[in-house]
Amino acid sequence: MSLHFPTWLQRINDAPLELLPTLPYASVEKAPCQGIAVQATDLSASARPDGHLAFEQATLEIPCGCRAALIGPNGSGKSTVLRVLAGLIKPRSGKVQVLGSPPALGRSRVAYLSQRPTFTENFPLQLRRLVQMGTYAHHGWFEECHHGNQGVNRALELMGLTDLADRPVHTLSGGQLQRGLLARATVQGAEILLLDEPFAALDQASRDIVEKFLFDQGHAFTVIMATHDPADSRRFDRILEIRNGTVTTTHSCAGHGPHHHA
Repeated sequence: MSLHFPTWLQRINDAPLELLPTLPYASVEKAPCQGIAVQATDLSASARPDGHLAFEQATLEIPCGCRAALIGPNGSGKSTVLRVLAGLIKPRSGKVQVLGSPPALGRSRVAYLSQRPTFTENFPLQLRRLVQMGTYAHHGWFEECHHGNQGVNRALELMGLTDLADRPVHTLSGGQLQRGLLARATVQGAEILLLDEPFAALDQASRDIVEKFLFDQGHAFTVIMATHDPADSRRFDRILEIRNGTVTTTHSCAGHGPHHHA
């Protein structure tokens, strides 16, 4: 004897499966960044919903293609700013737009790299697969992608990781993992890179590769990088300082270019 679900019950049963391929990504965005990448007015936020304000009434503007440094002492709220822009934290008040829309978790045009990315030991994920995950922003988690291998290979080569492609991610050094995550952002086609202290775990060889990638004028993406080291900010177009809960633009090149060189 066969069982038959009513049509309405079958639709309810199938609904989660129809949603899964699109999670956690937002809708696909195709228009290139033009004009302003990030704009905030009277923005206030805290690291936790019940915590004290990390910063308040911040007003800032970052043009498309700009390399912006977010400086300030440890604990000043730099990570909170980035997490707000990534859509991970909802502001307490004020207005913020990223590429013309409110921040949303999983936007394919925005890539966020946390300060200390970690993976569970012995988790069966190879570096190549990690980088290939950048394509999921465009075709979903459960649709196997076979046409992105060339782009994955280019991204691995760009980051000096070709020889490590088959290594499990938990065996990589901190610098290798950061480079792998940047390679994933390249495959994703991210137009804004939100980087939280990316140089903290890098040896000199990795740092040289990452710096070349971030400041290559052939790359049209926007960079917003948190750092507590003022020396890191010398090559940036725009410097935002967060101190005592206030965000101030302390340096801004007209036209945000050309990029500085140490």
